[in-house]
Amino acid sequence: MSLADERSALELPDATPIAHLLAVTHGTDLKPLLLEELRTNGRQTQFAFRVTADSPRALHSVPD
Repeated sequence: MSLADERSALELPDATPIAHLLAVTHGTDLKPLLLEELRTNGRQTQFAFRVTADSPRALHSVPD
């Protein structure tokens, strides 16, 4: 649920859920390169992503 400052910044009524999306883009060395953060009204939001690789490469496991 949204906090008071989030409701104020997003101009939302009380008891409105917030959708909080974090997307991390990794570079070719598999190190984090970019972090994108989005907070918006959770009642009116849908997320869809299309990811296309420039070239095929082997998959690597992500350490815990």
